[in-house]
Amino acid sequence: MTSNLLVALIFIVFGVIIGGLLNLVAKAISFTEPRTAFFSPCHDCSRSWQFKYLIPVIGYILSGRHCPYCQASLPVRIILVEIFTGLLFAFIYWRYGFTWELAMLVFYSSVFIVLLVTDIEQMLLPNIITYPAMIIALVIALLITLFNYVPSWAFVFPPTGFLGILNNYLFNSVLGGVTGFILLLVVALIFRGGMGGGDIKLAGLMGMVMGFPLILVALFLGIMGGGLIAAFLLIARLKGRKETIPFGPFLCLASIAALFWGKDLLIWYLRLI
Repeated sequence: MTSNLLVALIFIVFGVIIGGLLNLVAKAISFTEPRTAFFSPCHDCSRSWQFKYLIPVIGYILSGRHCPYCQASLPVRIILVEIFTGLLFAFIYWRYGFTWELAMLVFYSSVFIVLLVTDIEQMLLPNIITYPAMIIALVIALLITLFNYVPSWAFVFPPTGFLGILNNYLFNSVLGGVTGFILLLVVALIFRGGMGGGDIKLAGLMGMVMGFPLILVALFLGIMGGGLIAAFLLIARLKGRKETIPFGPFLCLASIAALFWGKDLLIWYLRLI
């Protein structure tokens, strides 16, 4: 018990450190000078920070929530991402232990967190993150298929009959990606201006990560969550009707949730019908 708690604490620290790196990556890929921006969380200046200010959580506190050089206010998002990533990694370890799923979920969660941050702050879902993640997701799906490994989040179909082909994880991953891409493309065509090409490609990535039919669960959670939050912001007059609310963050959070609980939600729903 003590050793498990110690490892969980190590994963919290590891996650906080990775969260700090994800913040810098999200800043750098949406900045005009990425090489300089990577060493400074500040959006108002390009001066590289001293190491002590780059230490996750501690650096944010030491800086007094302001850039040490230009005194611009730093977004609270910085420390929230670091803490969230630390707790998330510890949860992944607690649930899956030292397994291949741990490595896969740490990677996928990191990708979705970067995209969440860039879309919130820059209204941007950069291809430089989405496309390589798609390729890696395909490689992972291929390896899972070759080694006949079944991730815990995968929905297992009856082995006999036509649906049995969906148990091929590579085929399932491709089908999930195509399904996510087409569904959000149709929504974008119907509600023009409601979402952009980045959201559509993100849906494709989601489907490749979690496969079919979990992509349907993830999209449902993302659309419901986005709709509820948007309604609240409008009712509370925190956002105007003509103001754009990024949809990507809801899809990213829904993806993380679906990887953990999507299969259980789907089984529960199928038992009701």
